[in-house]
Amino acid sequence: MSFTDYIFLPFLFAICIVYYTVPLKVRWFVLLCGSVLFYFSWGIELFPCVFITTFICYFSAKRMEGQVNAVGEKAYRDKCKKRAKFILWLTIIVTTSMLIYVKGQHQFVNIPKIRAGVRIMSNLYQRVVHWCNRIPLSRPFVRDKATIDVFSGNSFFVPLGISYYTLSMIGYLADVYWKKEKAERNVLKLFLFALYFPKIVEGPISKHRFSAEQLNTGHEFDYKLFCFGLQRMAWGYFKKLAIADRISVFVNNVYGNYETKGGAILLTATIFGAVQLYCDFSGCMDIALGASEMFGIKLEENFNHPFFSRTAAEFWRRWHITLGTWYKDYIYLPLASSKFLIKQAGFIKKHAGKSFSKAFSVIIPLYSVWILTGMWHATGLNYLVWGLYWGTIIVISTLGKKQLAALPGKLKINVNSAVYKRFQIIRTFMIFIGARIITIPTKLLVSLTVFKRICTGFAIWQIFDGTLFYQGLSLTEFVLSLILIIALYKVSKAQENGTVIREKIAGYPITLRWCVYILEVLAVLILGVYGPGYDAGSFIYMRY
Repeated sequence: MSFTDYIFLPFLFAICIVYYTVPLKVRWFVLLCGSVLFYFSWGIELFPCVFITTFICYFSAKRMEGQVNAVGEKAYRDKCKKRAKFILWLTIIVTTSMLIYVKGQHQFVNIPKIRAGVRIMSNLYQRVVHWCNRIPLSRPFVRDKATIDVFSGNSFFVPLGISYYTLSMIGYLADVYWKKEKAERNVLKLFLFALYFPKIVEGPISKHRFSAEQLNTGHEFDYKLFCFGLQRMAWGYFKKLAIADRISVFVNNVYGNYETKGGAILLTATIFGAVQLYCDFSGCMDIALGASEMFGIKLEENFNHPFFSRTAAEFWRRWHITLGTWYKDYIYLPLASSKFLIKQAGFIKKHAGKSFSKAFSVIIPLYSVWILTGMWHATGLNYLVWGLYWGTIIVISTLGKKQLAALPGKLKINVNSAVYKRFQIIRTFMIFIGARIITIPTKLLVSLTVFKRICTGFAIWQIFDGTLFYQGLSLTEFVLSLILIIALYKVSKAQENGTVIREKIAGYPITLRWCVYILEVLAVLILGVYGPGYDAGSFIYMRY
């Protein structure tokens, strides 16, 4: 069951009815049951990974808390802290090993020494799959086409949301170790944190100390918040079904036959691909946050109109916000403040000077974060290059901040002018386009070919001779896509300028308000992309 399956909305309303019917103190249990049913709808065979991860983290956190809170002689406390640190790292290694295996299993089969182990793991999991598919409540094991093993006919398993709940759990363990929060005493409530169905598909990557209290505390019915949630879901469905899935036809067609396309059409497809990714991912977030608001629960925002960013750093403060926050809190800051890095920076400062020491202190943590971010998305070489690409841009903008800030003055450019601000926004968007050229194809060689064609074989006449409208979208569909993108821009611009659209709609007279609601629903039903060959359950970031 995906957010775009016909059964999801009846399922959501049924959970809401039960949630607001039972006593406040057991409403968290309704959410847990609903989350388990949602997860089981993807196949019970996917459940063992999240089950094992949650139980390991539950007992590790309790054990760590006892060690970090130990009292007594300093030597005893130091010994307990070492034990807690050992538990922390052991648990992180175990949980991330499962994530790495799932992410890299299709790569591991090409390594002879690991090949046999992958074969054993795949066959073992096939037995679990066979047993689970005999359970009536479990639908047949549905596999993404990217998870089929060309080696020996085995299939890879990809547990739903493994990237998201693994990072959330690691953050929870680190916070317990750092005494930022207490260990959860109820294992079922920790399961709810891991499995909460609005965020299991694509996040956001929640922090336990921010979301646990909301999840575990029953909420009274709030008509306004309930309506706001439905409105946000409708907007998310519009972005996903009407925009992202429409232009994906164009993007897939062009990149599926890139050898015959000119640079102009490839660049158009890449721009559309950037909009598609945003509408697909942020649309899913709108659905997730809207569904959660119906229960009175507010999850962390994951997008803040990133295409209005004027710098690359600002872009990543607005795009996939919870992932960036996670990497900042649990990778960048611990690494930048580690004794080892500080010691090495001091050595470099002593022998090479302050500027080299500063560069070292910036480069190592930032490149580490971006390489790991690339590997989080996928294990292919193109994602490693993607991480290096963004890492290099962020490092240059960080180390050369003063020089870059002084450059407009030297060129006598008015940095406060509207023209310059638009230039910055377009420049940042084109940097993002460069990253999309790296990641849209499945192979780095294809990305290089596409980039070469854009630079040396632009063939701009293909935009005007009708070729553009034979790439999966007719002239009418192409123009409609542009109109919908412009509508998205207008709404986003209003929100960027401080207009709260839902509050504005709530202030309309009841007749006008309901006309807006009906138009929202009709826009999704009429303009959404449906039909044969369309996978309504496919969200791009579900692969991550």
